[in-house]
Amino acid sequence: MQKFHGQKTRWASNGIISQHKNTFCHATQKFHKRKIFFRKKAKLIFWKRAYILSQMDGLFKERLDTVFIRRGISTHRRVRRLLQKHNVCINGSRILESGFRLNLASDETSIDGIKKNLAPDIYLMMNKQAGAICSTKDDGLYKTVYSFVPQKYFDYTKENSLQKIHTVGRLDTDTEGLLIFTTNGDFSHSLANPLFHVKKTYYVELEKSESEAQRKFLKEKFNEGFFIPPEKNEREFISRPAILEWNSANSCRLTITEGKFHQVKRMFSAQGNKVVFLKRISIGSLALDEKLAPGNSRELSNEELSLLFK
Repeated sequence: MQKFHGQKTRWASNGIISQHKNTFCHATQKFHKRKIFFRKKAKLIFWKRAYILSQMDGLFKERLDTVFIRRGISTHRRVRRLLQKHNVCINGSRILESGFRLNLASDETSIDGIKKNLAPDIYLMMNKQAGAICSTKDDGLYKTVYSFVPQKYFDYTKENSLQKIHTVGRLDTDTEGLLIFTTNGDFSHSLANPLFHVKKTYYVELEKSESEAQRKFLKEKFNEGFFIPPEKNEREFISRPAILEWNSANSCRLTITEGKFHQVKRMFSAQGNKVVFLKRISIGSLALDEKLAPGNSRELSNEELSLLFK
């Protein structure tokens, strides 16, 4: 009996040890998975920042392989083979690296002596008017912002095999102000990506006037960040630090670095007030051209493009 009892005890202790080993292994695997995740995230941030810095050097440059894929000249798999087997030249010099960056506005590209017209991407600034939706389809109630874009840009896109014109981010139907259009997907992703903390400044008018003490309190509150409750299908979140500057008791300028659903309205609603007028006046250091009438747009210069990330 003692022998059996001893065996039973050993078996029980072995089971406990085995259980502890499994728990330890599970915890170790979980730790390594999180470690890999954060490493990948750090790499993503690094390369995206490097992308922005390399792009914004006065003249907007793009990778050769990306341009060839967009224009339908080659596929992702075959672009390196194209460079090796064919005489691809930029400004008369043969290029063998798929990551070579070229300026579509000024560089001349040829393949086996045949000149290729690689038209530059489109970059537009629009003064969005209230009552227009940032959608490609008309819902029957409101016009889309695309109906205000001149037809010549759509024709240019089609003729030069560019990506479709699209907005960089969105503005609510009743929100006015600065809206960017482009055909460059990488550019719009970088500008809209919350990882890069691109500043967006809004002019806000509120339903209720705030006292001087409350304005001071809200300024500190917005600067710290606070809890935003859920709205419809959108989850609750903690807002990032924002800069609140008061113009009067019921009007202010708010600068944020993220773009959650109805964020500005939800931030003031969480503090017991209501936004009655909202206009985006700048992105980065690029301010809305006040000469643009609501619904009108114009092309952005290279200098203005660089201001978006400052």
